[in-house]
Amino acid sequence: MASPTGLRRPRWFLLFLLIDFAGLFLFLMGFQPGLFGLDRSPVMGYLQAIVFLIGLALIVVCTYALQTLLRPSGQLLTIREDIGVRLSATGYVLFAVSTTADLIGLGSHPLPGAPYLGVLQSTGLLISTAVILIGFVLYHPRKIKPVPPAG
Repeated sequence: MASPTGLRRPRWFLLFLLIDFAGLFLFLMGFQPGLFGLDRSPVMGYLQAIVFLIGLALIVVCTYALQTLLRPSGQLLTIREDIGVRLSATGYVLFAVSTTADLIGLGSHPLPGAPYLGVLQSTGLLISTAVILIGFVLYHPRKIKPVPPAG
């Protein structure tokens, strides 16, 4: 049932929006713990990487759910929208690999040395964030133009 604002399920929309902001909080807490007085080490560790990857996962999944709630019920996905979903998921995987490259031995500063978020990893983070955003833009529901009857 639609609400006066046009949303199909306003309570679900609010819930996903709150979880989205909680994901943003976790992402910021993991990426910049100094903002919250939690910075204990000059290097990035496993826990810090896990916290902001969980935060980004919440952001990606809840944004997908919010955009699904904005879609008219019964509307099928177009190829563009399907590609958008897959690009968002691929961007998250690239983000996770770029983040943990040193921690899993793929980066330029492998263990047992101190893990360091270097220039290549930062570039990977920027590219993967752009891929996620492009996926969101492609998935965003658009107005369907009525097809004139043939004849």
